[in-house]
Amino acid sequence: MKIPAFLTRSPRKLLVFLLPLGLFLAGWWFGLPPSSPDDGGDASAASDETWTCSMHPQIRQPNPGLCPICNMDLIPLQDDGGGGLREVSVTAEAAALLDLRIAPVVRETAAADIELFGRIDYDERRISTITSRVAGRLDRLFVDFTGARVRKGDHLAEIYSPDLLVAQRELIEASRASRAAQGASDAVLDTRRRLLEAAREKLRLLQFTEEQILRIENAAEPTDHLTLYAPQAGIVTEKLANEGQYVKTGDPLFRVADLSTVWLKLEAYEADLPWLRYAQDVEFTVDAVPGRDFHGRIAFIDPEIDPMRRVARVRVNVPNDDRALKPGMFAKAVVHSAMTANGRVLDPSLKGKWISPMHPEIVKDGPGQCDICGMDLVPADELGLIPEPDKAPQPLLIPASAVLRTGERAIVYVRIDDTPTFEGREVVLGPRIDDRFIVEAGLEEGELVVSRGAFKLDSELQIKAKPSMMNPDAGIDERPAGAAPGDLAGQWAAIPRLLHRLIEDPSAARIGAIEQHLRGVDTEWLQPDELKLWKEFSRRLLNDLAIARDELDTTPQAAARRVARSIEQAGRHLGLPYQPQSPPPADPAKVARLREALDAYLPVAAALAGDDDPAAQAAARKLEDAVDGELEPLARAVAGAADIEARRAAFQPLSDALIERIREHGIDALGSAYVVHCPMAFGNTGADWLSAEPKILNPYFGDAMLTCGTISDTLSVESPSAAPPPKSTDH
Repeated sequence: MKIPAFLTRSPRKLLVFLLPLGLFLAGWWFGLPPSSPDDGGDASAASDETWTCSMHPQIRQPNPGLCPICNMDLIPLQDDGGGGLREVSVTAEAAALLDLRIAPVVRETAAADIELFGRIDYDERRISTITSRVAGRLDRLFVDFTGARVRKGDHLAEIYSPDLLVAQRELIEASRASRAAQGASDAVLDTRRRLLEAAREKLRLLQFTEEQILRIENAAEPTDHLTLYAPQAGIVTEKLANEGQYVKTGDPLFRVADLSTVWLKLEAYEADLPWLRYAQDVEFTVDAVPGRDFHGRIAFIDPEIDPMRRVARVRVNVPNDDRALKPGMFAKAVVHSAMTANGRVLDPSLKGKWISPMHPEIVKDGPGQCDICGMDLVPADELGLIPEPDKAPQPLLIPASAVLRTGERAIVYVRIDDTPTFEGREVVLGPRIDDRFIVEAGLEEGELVVSRGAFKLDSELQIKAKPSMMNPDAGIDERPAGAAPGDLAGQWAAIPRLLHRLIEDPSAARIGAIEQHLRGVDTEWLQPDELKLWKEFSRRLLNDLAIARDELDTTPQAAARRVARSIEQAGRHLGLPYQPQSPPPADPAKVARLREALDAYLPVAAALAGDDDPAAQAAARKLEDAVDGELEPLARAVAGAADIEARRAAFQPLSDALIERIREHGIDALGSAYVVHCPMAFGNTGADWLSAEPKILNPYFGDAMLTCGTISDTLSVESPSAAPPPKSTDH
């Protein structure tokens, strides 16, 4: 560069010119990004970074700049390298600053004290209305005020009626004629006796007592007055007529209520209903009798919720032998309830007891009839109560503070191993117990959940544009069909077919088949990114399956739609097919083999149901020749059992294997085979078997409980030798 002549003649002017130029060149040089040895020093390392906005994490750009939404400077996206879509790692120092607390997932009995309020009322079953059986005039009222206490048989009123004269005259004349016919022929005596009994019955219908009828028979002339008597002991709650009043036949005169039992009418909120069951014991107090606890049993739970007050009525039958409880008293009640993992209520006091299905106060040690209505008593466990806690599965419990809830979804954060890494996980919640929740799906016993600070971790995921409580699908793109790895696509292939069967016939067995298939998927060969997606959406699907199982009893089609939506969501994000598909055509050779096996299986089931052990053994030996593969040793175990009980025990795994093989091959359009389930077999663990028709003949109990069981599924294999199934199902 040529320097102007005037600068060379003045050194000071030259320094003033060169100093700013040198500073500019030095700043430009040192401001250049360091060169990478891999790219020859001419590319910036920043080109591999992704830049995002701290306020709008959905913004992703390859270069720094400004956020197009809020104009804030973009920052480098920090990836903690977690192994899951919802994983977030923090340092030990950060965990301390966030004040994170963890608590274990425990499995124990869920106990709660449900507090309810209500009032005492009359027992409607013990209110009698006394009416006039004849037209006439009330000449005298012996009970002349409301609230009077009467005993059974007490006289209430005296009524004058000319119509009574005719009925009494018939009885007097029939009695005289019967006495005058002594010594006559048998035919005459029989006729007179029947006339006399008819005259007596007519007066009984007019509410004459036996003593009155006998007195009229022996009287010379009839009376024109009738005395009315109390049919039961109690309190006169209403006096509906006055002395001297004329009444017609059927007019009500009194209402009498027996207070030996009363009703306690309670109101329960929706959240309380899972803890309440028919025949459950209720403890309550009233202010009028301080220091005393009363007890009754739940007899009715309203099937509807009051749309305005959002409560359900609960009625309790209460014994009141000493008449201490009076209608109108306010009561404060508490129900000590304990729940199992399947939502059933524990009541150890009912172990081995039988209860009336209409009157829960009738509890006996064995089968029989209700003392009130005559209905057959039923075991306590059939009413939704578990009398033996040791046999009941215990639920999983977590602190309520660990749960982040939004709409239908609930999120908890689980600590992974011993590192400060946490994974967000959707769970299915059951009822709340004080400061804890029952977890129905999504967690395992012993896992550690964040009981304090979960929202802070969720906020971290939101900033990083990962799936979080408010945005579960953040950062997850839908994949085109067929984008999933081949090994995952192959294992998933059965899901659309299983969904097709569930939509056709929603049942717990079909939901269980989908769940079992999902849990059996081998993820060992999935790449890290694929594994993250599979963990996220398979868990969501398993949670929806758990919810759908609970919906089956009330809305089976809605349960099937829930599963279909969850499978569709998983399929879209994993690049897997999700439309319901009918099973492929069955292999004719496999169909024939299965038919042959079912033909040989059914006589074994029939012989066991008939308690015929020699016939069961002979049929099992024939079954050995009709089966192959894993069925052959199972059939051999049935044939070689020492006695009928051992044969029944060996029959269960054989039945399970044959049912699974029929389901596995997806055979269609061949007729019907019915899966029957007995919940009481083998110590209440339950067992299935196959039947050619929808009729229950239990092979596990025989004649002892021949019809115990319910049809749980319909398969598609029919034995050619089986009779066509009847139109009705025998339960």
